[in-house]
Amino acid sequence: MLKFVDDCRIEPVGELAERLALNLGRLSAECYRPATIYTMDQAGWPGDWEGRTILALVSLWNALDTKPAYLDPIMEGLPEHLNAEGYLGPVSDGRFDEQRLSGHNWLVRGLCEYWLRTGDNAVRDIILRIVRSLYLPLRGQYRTYPVDPDLRAEIGSYGGTISVESGRWRLSTDIGCAYMCLDALSQVYELFRLPEVLELLDEMIGTFIAIDFVGAHMQTHATLSATRGILRLAEALRDVDDAASARYLAAGRSIFDLYLKRGMTENYANFNWFGRPDTWTEPCAIVDSMMVALALFRLTEDQTYLTLANRIWYNALGYAQRPNGGFGTDSCVGPAGDVLRPSGDGISEAFWCCTMRGSEGLRARAMHSVLKGVDGRGGNELWLPFATDVNITSPRLTAVVRSGLPAEGRYKITLTAKARFRGALNVYTPAGIDRHELDLAPGEELTLESSFDLPLTRERTADGRRFKYLRGDLLLGRSVSDTADNSPSGESGASSAGDNVPSGLAPLLNMRDLPLDLASRDRRRVLFE
Repeated sequence: MLKFVDDCRIEPVGELAERLALNLGRLSAECYRPATIYTMDQAGWPGDWEGRTILALVSLWNALDTKPAYLDPIMEGLPEHLNAEGYLGPVSDGRFDEQRLSGHNWLVRGLCEYWLRTGDNAVRDIILRIVRSLYLPLRGQYRTYPVDPDLRAEIGSYGGTISVESGRWRLSTDIGCAYMCLDALSQVYELFRLPEVLELLDEMIGTFIAIDFVGAHMQTHATLSATRGILRLAEALRDVDDAASARYLAAGRSIFDLYLKRGMTENYANFNWFGRPDTWTEPCAIVDSMMVALALFRLTEDQTYLTLANRIWYNALGYAQRPNGGFGTDSCVGPAGDVLRPSGDGISEAFWCCTMRGSEGLRARAMHSVLKGVDGRGGNELWLPFATDVNITSPRLTAVVRSGLPAEGRYKITLTAKARFRGALNVYTPAGIDRHELDLAPGEELTLESSFDLPLTRERTADGRRFKYLRGDLLLGRSVSDTADNSPSGESGASSAGDNVPSGLAPLLNMRDLPLDLASRDRRRVLFE
């Protein structure tokens, strides 16, 4: 099992720093300011806008080590907006509104991260009151959650709405979002170890894993957020209840395996619902998928998940960040089409959810700049899961990483020991793991340099009909005209080298570098026959 390095300062530089700065600028817009966010919910998602905004701002604070300008006023205004039971929106009428449960997931998550950063016990009290008044009354009720697809005939919009009532449940077109709160509740248990929360979590997970996700057309964002909660619980119980931890880990792996087969697009993004490949992607779910892959890598050390996390980062989340720093939805590349493009008019920024969740994705990427484990000889085992530009400072070692990845196969790492350091450094590259044995005396400096060829691979699509091409971890595509549709094409355009590789291919990295008008018209063919 791998863990984060204690007392480690990670300073993003280069591309990651740029993406964080762009996103921070976007999160300073009026709709994320204290005078506005408590009025933004117009679609029946109490707690959602506020919670995602708080989570985003704390995520950026942690990643950049600079407190966002509007975070303090937002937090100061929260208590006056809470209802008599301690949460946002109207007091419960005895029915279980899954959008309220889902929205408050993000509020509790944001407050947990704020408490971790500040230790503010008034915020802890708000967290615990929300849990006791909104979530704990659900014990025994998740067994009645309706998953019959006939109840959800309405496809739903980008934002999601309450579409039907069944028993005591008010159900959303974001199918399964009642389980989103596995994410927040698992963090509450991790932090405060309340047995009644563990009891609720166990019930929720038992009913969740029994769902036919494809048959019920579960929303992939809801599914993956819940899966993150299951894996967080597996991690929290690792040294407390090995059997339960193993059971939750197995459940998380199984759900994610299904997602990879039935919910992931060919550019490593997501179909918004299982079984509906002709809809749109959602960066919220892309963030979730990368975080699930990274959690599974930490828990299992299976390098397949690390390759997957890198590919999600570069080809899905990277493409989804828009020139204004926000995050937007795209076409679903796969059975319904070969062309990757913004899904609607303009840049398709999902400013009400994905722009905020993108912040957590950027922070998760920064957090995973370095991990630690312990090898069998008692030495230190360090991992660089993303070998790109970063400065790392820990009590025992500093590392300055400069890299040509993902576009070029080279890196240079300068290590300086503050104390005696014996162990190994494992560096992820698309060509394999580079392992460097280390034995450094206090004050000793060591430079590690490597250059390697990035493999060109040709992979068959999940439907078996077409192929995609990658150079290292970068999906390759070709720009097409504004008039090109998103239907499958048999066009191959073999290169002059006669290697059956389509001509004119380039990585999908530059959406955020385009002017807004050009970004909205960006079209990339990424599947070929």
